[in-house]
Amino acid sequence: MATVAGLRYIPMHTTTFQLAINSIGVRRRSRGRIRPQTLPLVVAICAALTGGNSCAVWADEPDERIQRLEGKLQEVTEELKALRDEVAKRQMGEADKPLAQGTREREHPENSDELARAALEHAIEAKEKAKALEQRLDQQGIQARFNEGILFEDPRGNWSLKVGGRVQLDYRVFSPRQAIADTFSLRRARAGVDATLYKDYRIVVEAEYANGNAAGTTTQNVALTLGYFDIGVFAPGARVRLGQFKPAYGYEQTILDLYSDYMERGFGQSLLQNLNYDRGVMIYGAPTPGLCYGLTYGNGVGQNLEEKQANAQEVDAAKPELTARLTGNFAEFLELRDKIVQLGASHKSGAVANSSASPYTAASAQTEGRGATFFTPSAFNATGASVSNIDRQFSAYEYLFAWGPVKLQGEVFEVQYAGTRVSPAPEVAFKRKLKAEYVTLMWLVTGESYADFFRDSTIAKIRPRNRFSRQAEGGWGALELGVRYSKFDGSEFSNSNPLHTGRLGATSPVTSSTSKAQAMTYQVKWIPNIHTRFSLDYVNTTFDTPIVVNGVTESSESALTLRAQIDF
Repeated sequence: MATVAGLRYIPMHTTTFQLAINSIGVRRRSRGRIRPQTLPLVVAICAALTGGNSCAVWADEPDERIQRLEGKLQEVTEELKALRDEVAKRQMGEADKPLAQGTREREHPENSDELARAALEHAIEAKEKAKALEQRLDQQGIQARFNEGILFEDPRGNWSLKVGGRVQLDYRVFSPRQAIADTFSLRRARAGVDATLYKDYRIVVEAEYANGNAAGTTTQNVALTLGYFDIGVFAPGARVRLGQFKPAYGYEQTILDLYSDYMERGFGQSLLQNLNYDRGVMIYGAPTPGLCYGLTYGNGVGQNLEEKQANAQEVDAAKPELTARLTGNFAEFLELRDKIVQLGASHKSGAVANSSASPYTAASAQTEGRGATFFTPSAFNATGASVSNIDRQFSAYEYLFAWGPVKLQGEVFEVQYAGTRVSPAPEVAFKRKLKAEYVTLMWLVTGESYADFFRDSTIAKIRPRNRFSRQAEGGWGALELGVRYSKFDGSEFSNSNPLHTGRLGATSPVTSSTSKAQAMTYQVKWIPNIHTRFSLDYVNTTFDTPIVVNGVTESSESALTLRAQIDF
């Protein structure tokens, strides 16, 4: 233990002390001793880092407190830098002095002592200010503010709790009027909480309160949509999500409905059936800017469901499904500002139970105006028959290009069903595919850039440049126009196929369905502020062959839909 200028140094953290020495350019003699004129300054810097105490005390300070004090110690850091520069200049001047009688002139240490005392005084003052700040934090208690939800925060940053929700009210008008009724629909009404603990742990629970939308026949009830927790210790390269969530698959499926361009997603969403949500484990992240991935290992049976185990055939199918998505934004790779050039691919595979007591049916398809369900396949099994479980292979390919306020986006989807019919004889192995795709062009008339809202492979909510307000200084919000073309192809499900191997069926109120459809959607969207938007969509769907709905034969369907949406 050494004592210099009334200060003690206890050598418990040699590395910290050595860094302080190196930072001001102090040279050691061959015998390991520090130059006398610079030692007081070194000790002062060590004292400043430790708040005036020994270096051993600095090691006992928690990391979080040190981070909070960094702002208050900035002034001291600048002072110490100035001192370091002055010492370096003085040492350079000493090197230029001529030798006298074979030795250098010794520099008097008085100036260094004064500088060291000044640094120590500033360090003590900074410590007192930091202590006062700590006391104010203790007195403030829990903080509440509005930030993408009602947010409650611990002033020390140990935890936060956000309460959020959204409501979407739709009105739909159909033509021909006799086939589908015009209606108001509470499309979504959700509320949830999002808690973060020690920055690396996140818990999300959300419920849906608008589940009574099936033609007035479904009792309103509450259903869990999200219930998971994230571990972000290795973020951003890798995060772990466990519970019930949306697996990363395709672009439209991955984003929240709040961010969708249109009131309803394209035909490709139908191919997922009830797999929008699943239970399992997902690893996802962005190991390098512009490259994002998601890998999910889940039940593969859908929202709020676990594997069925009523018989041996169902148990045999109870194997988790693997879902993967990989995207690359080449604009970020090439550092192209105000642009998005993203390509991506997704894949999902697994098996689904298909017993005679609980036969499995492939995906059906509804118009994008939420009108008629124009495609419904027959079940792959039935009482008195014997058909194997069904292997499913899903694939999706996506592209997203944006230049300032203009965006071109599209996806191609495919799902293949494979199995074997054992009885009725003869034995038949079969494979059937469903295909869907869309392409959309969007334009932010008010000039906002899509790249400004691009995060982790998706575009989040649009924030208008000028939020709508009736005040004199207010603006008009954002205006967005869009047009989308989409098509659906289920032609491999034909009534000419062997029984229980993929035939075309129907579901009430549709008594005659079709296997192909095309749709054009035109949209005008007004976004007054980041939390509110109003959408007007016109959707025209044409069918490959006429369908019969409530006894009305129609070769096309037109829908005018309006949505008022607010979220917090």
